[in-house]
Amino acid sequence: MIMKKIKILIEQTLMVSFMTQCYVSLYGLLVMKKYGYQFDWYIPGSIVIASFLCSLITVFLLYGKSDRKNYSILIHYIRVIAHFILLYVIIMGIGYLCYWYRGIWGFILTSVIYVIIYAGTWVGTILIFRHEEKLISKALDNIRDDD
Repeated sequence: MIMKKIKILIEQTLMVSFMTQCYVSLYGLLVMKKYGYQFDWYIPGSIVIASFLCSLITVFLLYGKSDRKNYSILIHYIRVIAHFILLYVIIMGIGYLCYWYRGIWGFILTSVIYVIIYAGTWVGTILIFRHEEKLISKALDNIRDDD
């Protein structure tokens, strides 16, 4: 169980870091370049730290000890909403402190991109889990065929 959590933590950190790096690159190219702004040296590191913190929240909130099928769908949706809000606070807070965005337009754009990254991470995670299920099923079928 601990290895599964570590694996999820690493996958989530990589996925969110990549998506956030893509966003910051596009924001820099489309918005900041025309005003002559430049990124500071610590921006990539702050993105990785934010992604890691988001991954920790994900592991503990969505894949915690009560990762059982015995809680209701309402509890699941409450956890997902709390997850969304906590990650939003982390991203926007670190984004503000590290100057990922400037002004109200940057705040709005970062909020919209956050929603896109959040949805993309869910889709990516689902695809990873489905792929792993297929690999496990195939391995079990091979074992059965050998017997």
